[in-house]
Amino acid sequence: MTLLRNSETESAPPRRKKRLVLRGFVVVGAMVIAWAVAGIFLYVAPPAEEPVHADVLFVLGPPDRRMGYAEQLMQQGYAPTLAVSSPTGKDGRFTADVCNSVRPYRVICFTPEPFTTQGEARTLRDLSNQYGWKSADVLTAQFHVTRARVIVDRCYKGGLHMVADRTGLPLVSLTNPTYSWAYQYLYQTAAFVKVAIHPEC
Repeated sequence: MTLLRNSETESAPPRRKKRLVLRGFVVVGAMVIAWAVAGIFLYVAPPAEEPVHADVLFVLGPPDRRMGYAEQLMQQGYAPTLAVSSPTGKDGRFTADVCNSVRPYRVICFTPEPFTTQGEARTLRDLSNQYGWKSADVLTAQFHVTRARVIVDRCYKGGLHMVADRTGLPLVSLTNPTYSWAYQYLYQTAAFVKVAIHPEC
């Protein structure tokens, strides 16, 4: 008996497998590109507002380099009160310098519970009820603006303006990985998933 071999038939499965692998790479590549482009609008250049005159300039933590911008806005008279989210050190004092200094405007420092954006949003709601604030400029890093807006808007019903502290981050940083766009893309995207799962204030 003679066995005939069909070279086209025999080579079809490997070729089909290669095509499937290639399609997989194309799909994954397209998703990565779409994610990178979406991140430009969500993290790099988010829809933020210019600061306006408000009852409070509310600074989301951590109180890092954004505090310089916050104090600049206070000196320009954008709000009579500066509220700062700050952790405390072992001595029980707030780590933000402004909390332990005298300023010509009122400074309120607090440690939210929990120390998350959600905890800060709840604190803004509670302090607004306590002091009668009707409007707030909420200052945070530019890559955090979009997600913070969603969370704060769930808790605070006054006039809200999200103000971005724009920082020039490197694409990748080996010395300080958290201050890089690569890290913020991953972190903020994962955090958005959490926001979607937990829609409450």
